Amino acid sequence: MILVTLRDMQWRAGRVVLGLGATALVLSMAALLGALHDSFLRETDRTVAFFGGDRWLVADQVSGPFTSNTPVRTALTRKVEEVDGVTSVSPVAVFRHVVRGASRGFSDVNVIGFEPGGAVAPVPVSGRAPARVGEAAVDERLGVAVGSTLRLAGRSLRVVGEMAGLTYNGGTPTVVITLLEAQAVAFDGQALASAFVVDGVPRGAVGDLTTMSPSQVRDDLRRPLSVATSALGLVAALLWLVAAGIVAMMAYLSGLDRSRDFAVFKALGVTTRRLLLGLVLQGAVVGLVASVAAVSLALVLAPAFPVDIDLTLLDGLRLVVIALLVGVVAGVVSVRGPVSVDPATAFANS
Repeated sequence: MILVTLRDMQWRAGRVVLGLGATALVLSMAALLGALHDSFLRETDRTVAFFGGDRWLVADQVSGPFTSNTPVRTALTRKVEEVDGVTSVSPVAVFRHVVRGASRGFSDVNVIGFEPGGAVAPVPVSGRAPARVGEAAVDERLGVAVGSTLRLAGRSLRVVGEMAGLTYNGGTPTVVITLLEAQAVAFDGQALASAFVVDGVPRGAVGDLTTMSPSQVRDDLRRPLSVATSALGLVAALLWLVAAGIVAMMAYLSGLDRSRDFAVFKALGVTTRRLLLGLVLQGAVVGLVASVAAVSLALVLAPAFPVDIDLTLLDGLRLVVIALLVGVVAGVVSVRGPVSVDPATAFANS
């Protein structure tokens, strides 16, 4: 039955190739949307990890440092340091703004302000971290080279370092500057910050500040994108159903075309189980070949997306395994025709 099934697929090569192409295209879109969904989540992990620290302290009654605009006074730094369990404190500023490069127009960016020499220590992939007012490190997706000049709120910034993977809010690149620079831009020069990043776990109340864990900060950062990520997940799931429908339709049509063949097989004593094996094999072959083609197509299309999409080996293996399962299930579902065919059909009109 295996050889017969493969020969049948060869005989209907046009239909099989068309079905494989459609299935591969749908599977590649499902893989890319799934990877895009995961990339939005991973970038929040990278952003929170950039700051380090064991806890965050934010103003009372706010959702988090990235989604609220309620600053805290940096004068509280000394008071926080005196709390039992705290080993170091770094005030940080986070906000959104636009920059203008030397050879490009305005670009939306996230801005992070930190205190040089504190707990937050940027690690650029090239150049160095900003150490004084007038310097900045930028994410590589901004497309501004080290040594270039940016304009942020009318202030000139010399790019001294380049970061990798420091994006959030749906792939928006980040500009890292000193806290003093950030205070001049966002707080009119006042001694304010968005939050404190703390090494150690405070074991007591810290005035009117609220303590948040890194995971709580991460969840708060993800919240504005929850609708978009849910929609991406839903569309990816629907594309999987479309792919399953294509494979099932191919197997079903193959069963209809081969009804006379199945009748002959049953008249010759071939069991329904072996007929089922043939259709399952066809679905599995289609699923396997289509998934391999889908992974290749997804790798080609991924760089065209405006955000980083990481298609890992695990993603590829997951796609192949799920596509195989889809093919097998499609073959099982399409077996209704072969099971019900009457062996007498083999001798009709003969």
